[in-house]
Amino acid sequence: MNKLSKTVLCVVLALALTGCGGGGAKKPEAAKPAETYTIKVANFYAADHPINQSVKRFQQTVESKTGGKVKVQNFPNSALGSEEVFIDSVKKGTVQMGIPGTMLSRDVPAYSIVEMPFLFVGWEHARKVLTGPIAEEMNKPLIEKTGMRLLGVAVNGMRVISSGKAVNNYDDLKGLRLRVPNVPYYVEMVKAFGGVPTTLPLSEVFNALEQKVVDGQDNPYPTVRASKFYEVQKYMLESNHMFSPANWVINEKFFQSLPKEYQAIVVDAAKDAIQHNWEISMKKDQEDKNFLQEKGLTIVVPDKSFRDKLQESQKEVYTWFYNKYPGTKELADKIRAVK
Repeated sequence: MNKLSKTVLCVVLALALTGCGGGGAKKPEAAKPAETYTIKVANFYAADHPINQSVKRFQQTVESKTGGKVKVQNFPNSALGSEEVFIDSVKKGTVQMGIPGTMLSRDVPAYSIVEMPFLFVGWEHARKVLTGPIAEEMNKPLIEKTGMRLLGVAVNGMRVISSGKAVNNYDDLKGLRLRVPNVPYYVEMVKAFGGVPTTLPLSEVFNALEQKVVDGQDNPYPTVRASKFYEVQKYMLESNHMFSPANWVINEKFFQSLPKEYQAIVVDAAKDAIQHNWEISMKKDQEDKNFLQEKGLTIVVPDKSFRDKLQESQKEVYTWFYNKYPGTKELADKIRAVK
C-alpha cells in the first residue's frame, strides 16, 4: 500500500505541474521591456554658450516628460564634426538632431537671406521675423529637400568683428585677413569690405588667431567669449553687420519613428528651449560685451559715417545674393517691411 500510495502521489504531482493532456495553465511569458529612444544633438558652439544652455533645458524637459524613455545626448563644440559634417549626419540619420547656422542654404537657398548683411535693424526685428510666418514660408522645402524637419530658429546673434589690430575707420578693414565659415556670401561680404576672407571651421579659429594665420574673425559677443577669442584678440568692431540664426533640425525619419505622444513632447520642448534661448541671448549679448571689455578688449562702435560706408559697400553683395539665390529679393523686401 505504501508503494501504491507513493505512485499515486507522484502521478498527481506530475499532473498538477504539467497539466493533463496539455490543458493546464501555461507558464506566463516575460514582459517585453518598453522601447527607448536616443536623440544625439550635434552643434559647434562652446559648452557654456547660450545654445547649449538651451539644449540642456530641452534635454531635461524631454527626459522628464517621457519618463526617461527618450534620452537626449548633447555633443557641443564640434564633437561630432564641423557644421558641414553634422548636417550630413542628420540628413543620414546617424545623428538625430543638429543646430547648424545658415549653411542649410546649400540645400535650401532661401535660408541664405537671413544672413544678408545689414538686413535686420535689431534684435526685436530679427525675433519677429524668425519666429513668425516669414520663417515658416522659408522652411517649407526643408523636409522634402533634406529629410530634416525644422523645430525652430534660435539665436547665434548679431555678428561683430574681432581683430589683432584696431579698426577705427572703414579704411582699416582693407587687407584685414578675416576668418569666415565656408559659406559663399560670407566670402563676398568680406571682399566687399576690402578684407581678405579665409574659410575655416569654428573649431580651428582659436589656433588660427593665436598663430596669426588670420588677423580676425566675425561672431556674436557670446561666441567670442565662450570660444575665448579674447585671449588672442585685442580689439572689437561693433559692426552688427549680420544676424546669425541657430536652426534646430531633426531627422524626419527618426521623428516619424517616435510615438505620437513623444513627437509632441519633442516639438513642445524645442519651442520652450528656443524661446528660452532668445530671452537669455538678448540679455547675455550685453553681459558678454561688458565681460570682454573687462578682459581688456577695446570695443569700437562705428559712427554714422563709418556705418554708412559699411552698408554702402554691400550693395554689390545684395545683387550677388539675388542672382545666386532666386527668390531672395522678394523675401528681403518682406523682411524689411516687418515693423
